[in-house]
Amino acid sequence: MKGQNTFLETLATPEQILGIFRDWQRLELGNALDKKAILSFDTTVRDWRADCDLAEWQTLGEALNRYFGTTFSRNEWRATMKSEKQKTLRNVCVLVSKLDSFLRLETQTAVKAISILAPGKMPMMKTKLNLGHRLSGWACLAGLVSLIGGSLLEKPEWTVVGCLVLGFGLIAITVFSNLPPAKVRLEGCETFADLSRLIAN
Repeated sequence: MKGQNTFLETLATPEQILGIFRDWQRLELGNALDKKAILSFDTTVRDWRADCDLAEWQTLGEALNRYFGTTFSRNEWRATMKSEKQKTLRNVCVLVSKLDSFLRLETQTAVKAISILAPGKMPMMKTKLNLGHRLSGWACLAGLVSLIGGSLLEKPEWTVVGCLVLGFGLIAITVFSNLPPAKVRLEGCETFADLSRLIAN
């Protein structure tokens, strides 16, 4: 694997995200740009928005999520772009190139690819189930407790309620298990480049 770029590194690095922003700048302003005006990691968010006539940070964050297929929250975009005089494109590019969002939506694809590219080097994965899945589990537990309690205490109404809640919980688990988890992280890896370097060594 040494000396090779994996699909993970090709997908997104901060440098590649910056390259995309530069392409947008050239499309907007043309190729005859002063060298000092070309976007860099040190360009502030304020200057980036002003030079490229971009929307305010909330709308811009939503647009970037749609373009890159990410799911970063408004709080994450706020922390990345505010204050606009201090935060730079480096902050934005690093956020977009993070593994979290890709792993959350494409967990099986990532695991399969890493297993093929670097057998035995899969970092420890930490997953947080989505809220619906977690609530469904609690509903199943509550239904089971009610069912058992009704049987032991000879409370038929508890048994009926327990059966209904347990059935609802099992159906909900089936539904929510098909949705992406709330969070997926690989230990020691924040960006695609981090993971690529890890499995390439």
